[in-house]
Amino acid sequence: MNKIWIFGDSFASSKHSYAWTSLLADRGTVINQASNGSSEYRIWKKYHANKQLITDNDIVIFCHTSPSRIFLKDNSSLLSRMLPSHPLCDLIVNDIFAKQENRFIKILKEIWDDEYFQDTFDMLVSNLKSVPNSIHLNFFEAGVCNTAWKDFPGEINHLNITGNQLVFQHIVKQLP
Repeated sequence: MNKIWIFGDSFASSKHSYAWTSLLADRGTVINQASNGSSEYRIWKKYHANKQLITDNDIVIFCHTSPSRIFLKDNSSLLSRMLPSHPLCDLIVNDIFAKQENRFIKILKEIWDDEYFQDTFDMLVSNLKSVPNSIHLNFFEAGVCNTAWKDFPGEINHLNITGNQLVFQHIVKQLP
């Protein structure tokens, strides 16, 4: 049986039995490397750290995040990282302002450049799209995953059971 590797953010991190990530278990051995709050750079780094373990017959699923999520060193402190479920949460711009993380707000106001962060995100995604036998999901862009999230919100990967089923079915259609 093939392995199914998953790299991504909180939309892919749940191991709940109704999560789309768990539903894939009858299609292969699932190795879920997703973690809550991961930036695209963290997703890219995790893939490259595991790349040598992935065989030609394995499937790799990437759950891409928001371009406005910025990598933060592992030893940096952040309010979101105080949650046991988010030990390596990266910065997402809207959360920084909503949670009034003042030490980051000042820096972001000085350095933020939409074009730079979008271009960097696009380069990382483009690199990951070159991975053989890969499937790509994005809950932040228009499409099946975004619709599932908006129409069926819940507590399992931000989706309810129906939303997880829709994402699972979307992935199954793409499996070889």
